[in-house]
Amino acid sequence: YFYETYLIGYDMKSWNYYNNIEHITNNASESLNNSLNKLFPMKPNFYELINKLKEQEHLSYYDYQMKIKGIWRMKKKNKNKN
Repeated sequence: YFYETYLIGYDMKSWNYYNNIEHITNNASESLNNSLNKLFPMKPNFYELINKLKEQEHLSYYDYQMKIKGIWRMKKKNKNKN
């Protein structure tokens, strides 16, 4: 099974990520998933979802504009970590 599936039917060049600069892990996806879980601890209704996403979009745009101007807002660290 392994031989037929991965050695014959699969391009082995795809296995090597050495020269690939793109994401080789799912850290970006996990980070987004983590932030969404914090944003929505429980399943919101449709209107709550839309309002919260609009708020996050605005905050992201605001942060982007401030960074362009050279103003960096530092994230507050959570002191209550277990």
